[in-house]
Amino acid sequence: MDEAKIVHRVHQSWLAASERRLMLAVAARLPGWATPDHMTCFGLAGAFICGLGFVASRWWTPALLLAVLGLVMSWLGDSLDGNLARLRKIERPQYGFFVDHNVDIMAQVCIFFGLGLSPYMRLDTACLCLLSYWLASLYTFIRAVTIGVFQISYFGVGPTEIRIALAAYTVLALVVGNWKLDFGLGPLAPIDIFSVPLFVGVLGLYLKMVWAESRRLAAVEGL
Repeated sequence: MDEAKIVHRVHQSWLAASERRLMLAVAARLPGWATPDHMTCFGLAGAFICGLGFVASRWWTPALLLAVLGLVMSWLGDSLDGNLARLRKIERPQYGFFVDHNVDIMAQVCIFFGLGLSPYMRLDTACLCLLSYWLASLYTFIRAVTIGVFQISYFGVGPTEIRIALAAYTVLALVVGNWKLDFGLGPLAPIDIFSVPLFVGVLGLYLKMVWAESRRLAAVEGL
């Protein structure tokens, strides 16, 4: 990918400004031996721990706390690697973009498959949530290559807000227990029920944004 293609990052989630201030403050206090690559690996390890905690909750409910810890580690690593590189002026745009977003994909697989293999969500609906995430990600990547804008959040929601929602659901599951309903399709947890309209909504928005952006580009290029 041409380095010039990614020229502008758009991050306007509800927590973006506060998160950036916090991450810059943390990055400024990290020891010199801590590198952006270390933060990326830390975040991926957190995602693996999160998935492991979800799976382990099949046999030991308090393992959900391990999943929450993994989500926090994933957030810290994912948020710090780029901020640390920019703070120290050691950015490597092509390498960083390639590694960071491939690690993100692996992290998402760990988290959602772990949740789908837990007692608190079905694997099929967990895959719907993962597909919803990937639809937004793929649109972002294609748009970044096409027009040089890398949009991290949509409608105020970005990766941090998603992690917070997952952490809140995990804590709620720990407190309330494995509460499920049955509509003739097998037992469904609240997150299972939510995942279906989520996917339908994301798919609809994806198609709408693809249509609108394609018409705008056609007009710009005189077609």
